[in-house]
Amino acid sequence: MRSASFTIFICLNLTTLGIRAQDEQEITTTMNMNEVVVVADGQSFEEYLVKQVLENAKPLKEHVQMLRYTVTTSLDKDIDLKQMPRRRVITFAAKMAGYGQIASALMEHKAFGITMAEDVLFNNGKITTSNARIVETKQKLTDKQIRAFLKHDGMMGMNIYDKFYDKVRSKAKELNRKYKKKQTTDMAYIGSYTEDGRTIYKVRLGNMFVYIADGCWQIKALEYTEGQNHMHFECSEVRPGLFVLTKGTVKMFVDRHKWPQGSVAMQMTYVYD
Repeated sequence: MRSASFTIFICLNLTTLGIRAQDEQEITTTMNMNEVVVVADGQSFEEYLVKQVLENAKPLKEHVQMLRYTVTTSLDKDIDLKQMPRRRVITFAAKMAGYGQIASALMEHKAFGITMAEDVLFNNGKITTSNARIVETKQKLTDKQIRAFLKHDGMMGMNIYDKFYDKVRSKAKELNRKYKKKQTTDMAYIGSYTEDGRTIYKVRLGNMFVYIADGCWQIKALEYTEGQNHMHFECSEVRPGLFVLTKGTVKMFVDRHKWPQGSVAMQMTYVYD
């Protein structure tokens, strides 16, 4: 697998530096709140649902041998990075990591936008990518900058499916530790709705919301908020009982002291053959 995308590099570093994002995601589906559920062994319904997800979770390679799909990723930035503190240090670090040309493009344009696409083959647990291409740019880039973006496109070939279940498993363990220490866990059952004939349950795990498909116990959607940073991922049933990522959105706002204010938005779409 190729090195991680500079997009993720930027987003993770901005989050670490204290970005706040604005939640622009509104859930338009009406949630059913009047359910009465009885669960054995003193479990709450939210505990039962999360347990079902984790007990039935298995790697993607055990669900399906082969998947072909196209990933399209758009990045939009509206931050004047020339005004950020320690700019030379950060630029030098980016060059040392092999992202110099990408850093220069992001520095040159306050309002920056790029859309890339790539074809992906998942076969027997291995991922290969091909035909990386620029779909659109909102500004003129040099040939070196274009080559750099196409080279550092590792995120587009990541196995997001397995990472989602790892994320939920890690969060469940974190909340379990808090529970044992008699600390607040912010774990709750929110409600349910029906989509395409399936009941979808919504559970809050701290700052994370997990949407769970009844019966197959797959993750239908995942969203979480850190400060005002908001991430929302949607999955669709591309095989019977198999929900895989089809759309993801990330919105971040910079409001750190002495930093230029601005935002970073990213959107990913997955189209399966």
